[in-house]
Amino acid sequence: MNLKKRVGLLALGLLAATAAPAMYLNPQGRGQLLLFPYYSVNAGQSTLLSLFNTTDRVKLLRVQFREGYNSRDVLNFNLFLAPHDAWTATVFSNGTGAALMTRDESCTAPDKRAWAAPFPGGGYQQPFREYAYTDSSADGGPIGLARTREGLFEVIEIAELEGSLAEGISGHHPPDCAPLQSLDLTTSSPFVQPPGGGLYGDFAIVDVAEGTLFGGRATAVDDYARHALVTDTATLLDYLALGGGNVSSEAEALVSNGSGRTRVAYPLIGDSLGSSNALTALLMADSVQGAMSREAGVGSHTEWVLSAPTKYRYTDPQILGLSPIITPGGTPSDAALLPFHEVFGFRHDSASCSPYVAAGYDREGRAVSFATDPETAVVDPRRRPQHSLCFAVNVVHFSDLPADGATPLLGSVLGSKLWNPAPATETANVQLKLGARSGSSERNTLPAGLRGPALRGLPMIGFEAVRYVNGNIAPGVLANYTVATPLRATQVCVDPTEGSAAVCP
Repeated sequence: MNLKKRVGLLALGLLAATAAPAMYLNPQGRGQLLLFPYYSVNAGQSTLLSLFNTTDRVKLLRVQFREGYNSRDVLNFNLFLAPHDAWTATVFSNGTGAALMTRDESCTAPDKRAWAAPFPGGGYQQPFREYAYTDSSADGGPIGLARTREGLFEVIEIAELEGSLAEGISGHHPPDCAPLQSLDLTTSSPFVQPPGGGLYGDFAIVDVAEGTLFGGRATAVDDYARHALVTDTATLLDYLALGGGNVSSEAEALVSNGSGRTRVAYPLIGDSLGSSNALTALLMADSVQGAMSREAGVGSHTEWVLSAPTKYRYTDPQILGLSPIITPGGTPSDAALLPFHEVFGFRHDSASCSPYVAAGYDREGRAVSFATDPETAVVDPRRRPQHSLCFAVNVVHFSDLPADGATPLLGSVLGSKLWNPAPATETANVQLKLGARSGSSERNTLPAGLRGPALRGLPMIGFEAVRYVNGNIAPGVLANYTVATPLRATQVCVDPTEGSAAVCP
């Protein structure tokens, strides 16, 4: 049975006994599900992450790291947080790939003491692994450990624990982890309660040698589930496909529309994408806007990180029940599920591409366009197109460097070049229309469900990163100044019968 069918069956088994409010993005940054847009160990960087439990209840969490091409799993484990507890860790380069290190005493399952050799100076470390995209799990993308060096991650609250399950870690330093590491939780387990939220998380991408730091906070989804995300069957859980669920067998979401919220609902019975569609609806963006600075006088560089946490549910051949394209050749007719159009690796090597249209305005309000680089005489049809977002994690870089190769600021190999501004300018306010095609009115759209409108664009979260270099601070001294700010998204509803933009209900 493939993963798509297993998740559909599991969703039926996790329906709550009482009606649940719709999931929503919490503007305060607290929730049950935390979506982190990026980790990276490229270009001498490490990624610091922090989780916080703001409640007086014990939390059982799943920490899930995914590589940036196709969101394949590279590390996952359960984490137990005591009341008002925090957990910190670092993702660092171990040479070829990435690894996780923590000195935190919070309990994990599997036990962190059984991870790799202890970290020099104290702490525990676990290298990221390539098992989910190699051998029989190969998806046509890169197969080396270098694929683990950048990606995205999420933290999901599985349940709250009480009674004997909570006693060993509440107020004990160090906590008594042994009873939890072999714990086999099911829906009938005593002392297991539904998730209650109150989690928040921060991340920072740091280069100690360069003196740079790009920080931000996780996107928080609240009321993601009103039932414990455990099962009585030995089923592989995909937690990003288990949100929502109420007495009417629907997954609902409250989508911000600029002036309020629009309620959308998707079926759980007979549709394995019901929960994924609800979460995707929350993340849908018709466009994203932000600043661009590429000023020679101040040595500035700008890059945008745009990540699609739910994309794999619509484009991964394994989840879709398709055989992956391991070697180049041909253009299969199999399509991804909307709002995406390409199965990973089918039309473009190691990619699933969605176009965008870029435009901007300079400091004086003059319109700025961005042209693609000239194409070679012979165009490889499987080469990734320019001005496209082709991965689970995408790094749009504003520079005159070649489109292929590491981006100049974050060192990402998942880059999309956006340059050749006309008229020439060093700074601009830029807008990317997501899922748009130059010269066409066609747009990517998430279809309407049981209730509510269709939504235009693509599901994305992200931030803009800017670095300024000062070579004149003092003789022989070079200073870097960095800033990371969230990108600003717009939402557009679509009339499901006419297919045109409409006022959000």
